[in-house]
Amino acid sequence: MSLLIALAAHEIAHLFFAILLNIKFSRVKISLFGFNFDANLENISYFKKILLFFSGPACNLLLYAGIKNTEYFYFANINLFLAYINLVPIVPLDGGNICKTLMEIFLPKDTVSRYIIMTNTFFVISFITIIHIYKNYLYFLLVVMGLKGIVEENRYFLEKSIIMRYNKIKNKQSRKKWYLKILL
Repeated sequence: MSLLIALAAHEIAHLFFAILLNIKFSRVKISLFGFNFDANLENISYFKKILLFFSGPACNLLLYAGIKNTEYFYFANINLFLAYINLVPIVPLDGGNICKTLMEIFLPKDTVSRYIIMTNTFFVISFITIIHIYKNYLYFLLVVMGLKGIVEENRYFLEKSIIMRYNKIKNKQSRKKWYLKILL
């Protein structure tokens, strides 16, 4: 029950910051990985994205700091664990989204997608190794999250490539029509 309350606090913090930062979202989905807000973050500033992604782990860290020396230390430790897990730099976790946003400031989006795929692959292999060596199956959830991130980044990369190629073809065709108008 404590884990569910910590997860709810984490997601409510994201929701609160989305509203506070005036980030529009169309719906809320509940999945195996928590709540997901369908929001178009393409036109949101980098600063707002980082605040949005960090709000959940920050809430868990604040809860931990506030109640760690009370009778609710078990709940505090769950919040600390949840904050640490969410700050692992794999997409779709908050830590991965923060890293992705920071990279997008300096690098083209296709390069960022490649780095995210490589980073997620590295962590998936690392977590599988930890599972194998220590027989700690808690990391299996992180493997699943890392694989989910790889699939999402590949889909995103493919969609952007198709759109870019379509726009190039469309621009070529419009230029040809323009040349024909000039010649005729």
